[in-house]
Amino acid sequence: MRFESLLRVLRARDTDAEAVRARRLRARTELADLLVGHAQAEESQVYPKVRELAGGGDHVAHGADEHVDGHRRLLALLDVEDVLAPAFDRAVGKLANSLAHHLDEEERTLLNDARLQLDPATRAALGVAWTAERDRLIAAGCGAREKVAALIPDARPPHQRDPLHHDALG
Repeated sequence: MRFESLLRVLRARDTDAEAVRARRLRARTELADLLVGHAQAEESQVYPKVRELAGGGDHVAHGADEHVDGHRRLLALLDVEDVLAPAFDRAVGKLANSLAHHLDEEERTLLNDARLQLDPATRAALGVAWTAERDRLIAAGCGAREKVAALIPDARPPHQRDPLHHDALG
């Protein structure tokens, strides 16, 4: 899976720090686009149909909540400037754990529900619509920091945050 190969690049170290930095920066950008494109296309193209045809409302709502959690963890990763710092490694670990949890639950609930309750033609049409929307979002740079922040309720750019006054965050 592409997610895992990108996470592997984000975790990798070797003796050439500049090469690691360059690979991590490229992989972080690609992963951000891929994760956001995947989630947003799923929410706009797949979740409504699964909710309508398969009665998967609870699983759909939970999946959307997990997308927000993933976006928060992705934003934390995007906000780490030094991709060689321990903070970057921690952010990668938290994102990877969140992603693994979400994929496991989604495969056992929503995807199995779709396989069991939607006919093959409907599933194929959903796949085509999802792929087209994901690709459109990726081409538009959907994983850019400001676009990820816009997907999170109450997210603010770093320059608008005051870490000493938590109630200022609303």
